[in-house]
Amino acid sequence: MLRYRCLISIAILAFLMLPGCAVFRDTPQTDAYNRFAIRAAEAQLWNEAIFRWKQVINIDPNDSKAHNNLGVAYEAIGNMDAAFTAYQRATELKPDNRYYRLNYRRCRIHLRRSGGDSEDTPQIEEDERSSTEE
Repeated sequence: MLRYRCLISIAILAFLMLPGCAVFRDTPQTDAYNRFAIRAAEAQLWNEAIFRWKQVINIDPNDSKAHNNLGVAYEAIGNMDAAFTAYQRATELKPDNRYYRLNYRRCRIHLRRSGGDSEDTPQIEEDERSSTEE
């Protein structure tokens, strides 16, 4: 009976600790993945960069930089639909970031012109290139 109570106590303790683990972010790991992804992107190894930025997003779904950089990588390999989705998420997470908005709008215009997006697209006031953010 004592053993049974001990097991129940351990199970309850573990159950109470699990929510705390869900909010824990492994920032050294995401920083390492991000640095690796940036190096891969600089070497134009886009599939590797995509893989690494997806790992960052799996650890921290609210990492706006990783979403934006993932959009740049998708755009580089010609997957404009995935790029649009990534840029959109980055913009949702950080609506005041000028680069995220610019990438999102530019991608949306591209999709609209190619027939991939039928909604009215706001015009871009500036014409700047995509940029990954460190």
